[in-house]
Amino acid sequence: MMPGAGPTPRAGKKPSSRRDRRVAAGDSSRRLNAVPFLIAAVLLAIITLGLLWLLVWSDDDAEVASWEWVEDPADGVHAREVPPDDWETGWCLSGYVDEETPADVVDCEQTYDRQIMLRRNISDGPYPGDAEVASTAQQWCDDDLEVNTETLAQVDHELEIQMWHPTETTWKSDYDRMVSCFLLHAEDSGLSGDFLPPDEDAEDTETEAESEPASEPDD
Repeated sequence: MMPGAGPTPRAGKKPSSRRDRRVAAGDSSRRLNAVPFLIAAVLLAIITLGLLWLLVWSDDDAEVASWEWVEDPADGVHAREVPPDDWETGWCLSGYVDEETPADVVDCEQTYDRQIMLRRNISDGPYPGDAEVASTAQQWCDDDLEVNTETLAQVDHELEIQMWHPTETTWKSDYDRMVSCFLLHAEDSGLSGDFLPPDEDAEDTETEAESEPASEPDD
């Protein structure tokens, strides 16, 4: 050992972990664990979807199931607040406002606003054009439309046919193919009676049943 020389310093022990090395370098910060944040994000997404279902899809289901049909109603009202998408041929509507507003379906022997004479879809495909759609509606609702002659003979006022048909916008955005034909009072008063022609098949069945001879009892 040289005179005046002190003891030789020993090398310090190196930090064994990454955190120890950061502390040795003067970094005392802590890294946050990302797992709890991921769990919270997933839970938040589930809660958001649940709220959307309650606010949107459940309301749609309630609208679909919001009316019931009564076959033999004591008050003459078969169904109340029926949306236009559910209307059917032959129904007599009361409380009619327009093609987007629900209406009541009543017995046709009561006073009502208009009767649905026809609802039929145009063949699917590209939009055929305004003129073609209007021509089809005119043919179905005017040229080809049949009316119950017996009920018609009892009417002492003018009748009018109103038509609905798709536009290019509803054809593309709403998948609308429906043509509807309505019979109404020309002066917007009420109607009474069923103007839809009797079902021919039902009439033939009744005629055949009446024409068949009664079976003779066995001796």
